[in-house]
Amino acid sequence: MLHSPSHGECKKHSRKGQVIVLPKGKDIVDISAGEPGKKSDIQYFRETEKKFDSKQKFSGDKAYTGELRIKTPKKKPKKRELTDSEKSQNREFALLTNFC
Repeated sequence: MLHSPSHGECKKHSRKGQVIVLPKGKDIVDISAGEPGKKSDIQYFRETEKKFDSKQKFSGDKAYTGELRIKTPKKKPKKRELTDSEKSQNREFALLTNFC
């Protein structure tokens, strides 16, 4: 699971961080913290993904949509609502990826 803490509505760029853990959050695999600059979550992941086997799969939030190696929840399409099936899939995805 990939997690990038949000930085809120800042006038300055915050320092980007990323935590990669095993399923259910049992073990921390990698932590990257304190990277400065304007960078999206997916850009940050693409810079660090070479640390992992090319067959490794990940789960992430909607910020990682578009990356083939990362399973993400379905985004609401423009001018359309998610179907009941898509909403159900998102709820199941949330149950697997949220481990407080």
